[in-house]
Amino acid sequence: MYINSHYNLNLEIKIDEPGTLSKRIPCDIRDKIVSLKISGNINREDFDDVLDDMCDFHGEHDNDDNYKIDLEESPALRCLDLGEAAFVGGEELPYFGFHTQLETLILPKGISSILESGEFETGFSDSDMLKELILPEGIKTLRGVMNCPNLNGLKIPESVENIESFAFSGCSSIQNIRIPKNVNKIDGSCFAGCHISGFELDSDNQNFVEIDGVIFSKDLTRLIAFPSYYPHSKYVIPPTTKVISWGAFMDSQIETIEIPDSVEIIEGWAFQDSTVSSLFIPDSVKEIGEIAFRGCDKLKTLRLSNNISEIPRQLISSCTSLKRIEIPSNVKKVEYSALAWCECLEEIVIQPGVEEITTDGPMLIRPSLLQRVIIPSTLRKIPGGAFSYSENRNVFNLDSRNPYFSLHDGVLYSKDGKRIISIPNRSRKRFDIPDGITVISEMVFIDMTDLEEVTLPHSLQSIETRAFQGCTSLKTLTIPSSVQNVDIDALWADNLKDVFMIGDNPPIMTVKVHSEDWRFSKVRLHVPRKSLPIYRNSPGWQCFDITADE
Repeated sequence: MYINSHYNLNLEIKIDEPGTLSKRIPCDIRDKIVSLKISGNINREDFDDVLDDMCDFHGEHDNDDNYKIDLEESPALRCLDLGEAAFVGGEELPYFGFHTQLETLILPKGISSILESGEFETGFSDSDMLKELILPEGIKTLRGVMNCPNLNGLKIPESVENIESFAFSGCSSIQNIRIPKNVNKIDGSCFAGCHISGFELDSDNQNFVEIDGVIFSKDLTRLIAFPSYYPHSKYVIPPTTKVISWGAFMDSQIETIEIPDSVEIIEGWAFQDSTVSSLFIPDSVKEIGEIAFRGCDKLKTLRLSNNISEIPRQLISSCTSLKRIEIPSNVKKVEYSALAWCECLEEIVIQPGVEEITTDGPMLIRPSLLQRVIIPSTLRKIPGGAFSYSENRNVFNLDSRNPYFSLHDGVLYSKDGKRIISIPNRSRKRFDIPDGITVISEMVFIDMTDLEEVTLPHSLQSIETRAFQGCTSLKTLTIPSSVQNVDIDALWADNLKDVFMIGDNPPIMTVKVHSEDWRFSKVRLHVPRKSLPIYRNSPGWQCFDITADE
């Protein structure tokens, strides 16, 4: 990395009184110091006022919202040696920047934890240039070193007791780890993405055992941590295992994993981003945590246990090679985002017994290649827009005995014909909502980029959130006087120019905390002349450019 020639200062400073580092290092030379060694006593003020300034980068976002670091303006500090310093007045190492160019960091005595209050703004994560990190004896909790891809010199002190979630995840240059004897807590995700072929465990550790490079609880009932780069393509989990821990196989580069019928629980994030190609979850498993298989982009076949009662959020999201999934009959609830971003799904089989797909997820179920969704008689709740990204107009295979839904021209409605739920085939240019519909469900028309015209019936009463979001070809919309409620985000259509309000009185508009006026400032709202003052003073509607029509 290029550094100007005047960046060549090396300083050694002894601090007798903590909080005085700012007086010892003038502001005008801080960005020119290459090496800094401090002895004596330092405190949080020294970190916040000086060290953060000397380590944090400078830059700005470009037109694509990518952050570009200005190397000319960023500090030049390469080595920060605090090994002969004592951190006083606190036990946790403060968060102090991303350390753009820091290569060597020696931490001070007196800290017990690399753990800050912010969930991800901890320690010195995302230090791209960091190669060597020396931790002090006495430290007990480790976290906040994640995403340091060049870090390769790491020794865990004997004093460490807890290694927390994501502690060293993404530190891809780390190739070996020795777990000291005093460690009593290891989160499986703590070394995810490290280039480790097997863990080394101190023989005196009373809490864990190492078998073939894999960390287990002492009684062998819980698989704790699996090395990301296991030297074999297949791993057979021992038959004593009852629990696969949180993040245990996260980022593991392995093709085949055999799960024995002794396993009862698979915790959240357990296999996230692994390269496993197939998984058979035995019926002994009664619980699978959220995000357990997210990002397994090599996963082609997945058989779920028949004894789980819930499909949690993002369970198999972003499994881009998966073509078929079957939801077992004992499942009562499927979280809305469970199948999100599974863009190659062709068939979803929902077995009789499944009752609902929830609406509290962040993402639509949107595989465009989807050919068939089997809806059983027991399914009573489907969120608006679900499965609608299919290009197959007849994607829904609805059990005729289902008392909750009906199909007309491939479109999914409530059985009573009052709610429109999902419209497959996104290439429609025009859509006439049938008379009798009272509710347009959330996200029904979302991302129908070809839609130019939609007719709303005089029976309509409510338009739910994000109903027309992403309808980039939709320029005008006429809302009948029957409408009583409109979610402000329902009208979030990128190129919507004119909205014609037929009613004299504005519908009640639901306004979200995150809603911003600028999204609607270019939309002209046409209202009856006599209603102009009412609309201009109504919550939400005042966001629009309001004009009176005769």
